[in-house]
Formats: sequence, structure tokens, C-alpha cells
Amino acid sequence: MRIALYYDSLVSRGGAERVVIQLANQLGADIITSGYNPNINLWMPIKGNIINLGNFSISFFKPLGILFEAPLRFFFNRNKFHYDINIYCGFSSIYGATKVNKNRNIWFCLTPNRVLYDLRKIIIKNAKLLAKPILISYTMLFYKYDQYIVRNNFIEIFAQTINVAKRVKKYYNKKSKIIYPPIEPYKFKFKKFGDFYLSVSRLYPEKRISLIARTFTKLPQKKLIIVGDGPEKNKILKIINNNKNIQLLVDVNDEELVNLYSNCLAVIYMPIDEDFGLVPLESMASGKACISADEGGCKETIIDGKTGFLIKAMEKNIINIINDFNVNQAKKMKSDCINQAKSFSIEKCIREWKKELIERLK
Repeated sequence: MRIALYYDSLVSRGGAERVVIQLANQLGADIITSGYNPNINLWMPIKGNIINLGNFSISFFKPLGILFEAPLRFFFNRNKFHYDINIYCGFSSIYGATKVNKNRNIWFCLTPNRVLYDLRKIIIKNAKLLAKPILISYTMLFYKYDQYIVRNNFIEIFAQTINVAKRVKKYYNKKSKIIYPPIEPYKFKFKKFGDFYLSVSRLYPEKRISLIARTFTKLPQKKLIIVGDGPEKNKILKIINNNKNIQLLVDVNDEELVNLYSNCLAVIYMPIDEDFGLVPLESMASGKACISADEGGCKETIIDGKTGFLIKAMEKNIINIINDFNVNQAKKMKSDCINQAKSFSIEKCIREWKKELIERLK
């Protein structure tokens, strides 16, 4: 069985990129992408072939390359590849799916394109002045074709969470099966309950890292380490300013991240309606509770009161939890956290995928 896994771009490290590489490695699939950074292999070795349709060409375009250049490259190369099964991940790669190959096409929907749908207003509102008309033009150009492709070019849609499945139903009126993304819990470890809280995320407005940072400026006796990089880096640094209890770490490798998880007291995660969110599971695999927004995929992975806390993403709520939380409470939650992470193992995920793929080829 020859399998191709199509993904928007492999240029940076993140949860989606981790999932794509894990799936490709376990299923023996080639990865077809638009934009590839060879350093990704140093982070997570890729076993199969990588077919790069081309990196983003114009430096000004790089922030929008995933929106414009990537889908166009997939579209113009849509008749070039011939595999038994085509698995499309992400929202740009689906532009390479054709109606002719419908019976071979599966969309593993990490989320419908949030720029076109649920986060459209927020993203345009927070965009820089020059980016606003570009984003508005993008939504006008791509919305109808996005609808057409999803409704006509796939025999099956798998959603990574119930939350994403609801979006697929809402925006495309299509049903989808749930296959949760994998985590490798044995890669994480517990060392101790330290004296700091940990936040891990790309620094984008929808991740609400600025909310977490602002909250800790009002908690000078509590330490916070933020791990991440992105467009909001300077904004976060301005919020931190001279608050010595808050630290931002931009360039952190996997070994260092595992170490931070293993030594923190708990993890804080507040994204807007997160698709899935690997961070809570990485936190739990390390024996640490996750304080999270009561939204999206986090509601499917965190057991409120046992493996973490689901709260409204407001400063006062975070402050109340932080002030009440202590080492004794963390110790009581440790075992439940580790067991919950194991229920999302990569072995379980791959068994489900292989079963579905075999069904497709009958």
C-alpha cells in the first residue's frame, strides 16, 4: 500500500508538525509539502521520502505563504502524484485533492481553516494595517473553493477531536469520524514539583499568552516560564518588562522542554477554542496538572479536578486557581495525570489508522 501524507508546510516545530511526522513514520507514508526546513529532521527524524513543492519565495509573503503560496502549489501539482491512499492534513494541502481520486482521498482535519471560519473576525481585527486588506481578499477568494473541495473531493473525513468534528459539521455540513492525535507519554518524565508554572505555545493572539503574562504581573510571588516564539513576542516582552517572576524562553529544544515539564509545579494553557492541544497531554504525561481554558479540545483531554482545571479564560479565575493550588494538591493529581496521558498513546492512534486504511482498500 503506497500512502502519501500531504501537509501544508514543514518549516517550523509545533504540535501539528509533530503529529504529521509521527503518522508518516508509523504508516510508512511519503510526505508531500509546500515548504520544508531540513532542520526539522534534527528535531524529529523523518523516515520516508519528503517531496517539497517549493518554499515560500518572497520574504514579505512568508507570514501569508501558508495562506496563498501553499494552496496554489498544491493546486497546480494536483495531478502529479499517484498513490493508493492520499491523506491530507491541514487546510492548504486539501487544494491538491481531485474529484477523480475521491475514493482514495481522506482528509485528516486538524481544523477547518480558521481564517475563513471561526477566527476570521479576530484574526483580521488583530492584523497589522497592511495585512488587513490581504486577509480580507484571501477570505473572499478562497471561501467558495474551500467549500467545494471539502464537499466533493473526499470519500472520508477524520477529525482530530469532537470539537473539530463539530466545526466540520457546522461549516461543511459533513460528518466525520474521530481519531485523536498521538502522544508518546514515555518520552516525558516526572522529577519534582518545582516553584514555577509553565506555559508552552506559539506566540499568536489566539493562544492568549498575553493574558497569562498579564496575570502573573499581578502575582509577583509566583514564577512563570513561557516557552514559545511568534508574532506576539515583542508584545509579551513589553508585558513582562521588569517583572522578575516572569521569563520568556524562545529557542528551547525537546530535551530542555521535557526538563521544564518535569520540574514545574503545573502548566497553564489558555487558547481560544483549541482544536486539540498536545500541551495538556504533555503536561499530564509529566505528572503535572494543566490549568486550561474551558474550551475546545482541552475539554476532551483534561478531567476537571483530577488531571487539571477547566476555567473561563479570565485574569481573576487564573489568579484564584494559582492562589489556591499547592504542592499537596499537585501530588494527589499526579497519578491520574499520567494515566490519562497514556490513554492517548501513539500505539492506540496507529491501530485505529491502520484499521481504517485497510477498510478503504477492501
